[in-house]
Amino acid sequence: MRRASWLVLVLCAAGCGNAKVQPMPFNHKLHVTKAELQCDSCHENVAEGAVAGFPRVRVCMRCHKNEEPANPAAVPYIEDIRRHAKEGTDIPWQRLYVLPRHVYFSHRRHTEIAGLECKECHGDMAELEAPPSEPVAKTLTMTNCLACHVERKVLNDCAGCHR
Repeated sequence: MRRASWLVLVLCAAGCGNAKVQPMPFNHKLHVTKAELQCDSCHENVAEGAVAGFPRVRVCMRCHKNEEPANPAAVPYIEDIRRHAKEGTDIPWQRLYVLPRHVYFSHRRHTEIAGLECKECHGDMAELEAPPSEPVAKTLTMTNCLACHVERKVLNDCAGCHR
C-alpha cells in the first residue's frame, strides 16, 4: 500500500495523467510544412534558457498580423491571436512538462551543448495536427534521464539536476 501511495505522489508531482486542454488547436504539422518553421522559431528560449518557453503573441503576429487564412476554420483562432496582441496578453498555453521544484533541467544544455534534437525527448511534434494534451514520447522522468545519460556516457552526478 505504501509503495502505491508513493507512486501516485511521484506521478502527481511529475504532472503525469493530467490531460491539458490547449486554448486553440495549434497545428504543428501545418506550421512546419507550409511556413517552414523550426522549433526555435516559436519556442525562442530553447537555445539560451532552462525553459524553451511558449510562443509569444508577437511571434505569432509576424505571420498572422494581416494574413487571411486559407482555411475558414482557422479564422476564429487567428482573430483570437490578434485580440491577444491588441490587449497585450499572452495566449494561455498549458504547460505539459512539469518537473518537481528541486529538479533543474536546461534546454540549452541539452540542445546547444549536447546537440540533441527536440524530437529526441518530445517526439515528432512536426507530425501533430492538434496539440497534445499530455507529454508525448519520452517524459522527463529520472529513469529516462539516467538511461539517456548512461547511453551517451555523460555526467550522471546527482547535483547536476537536483538542487
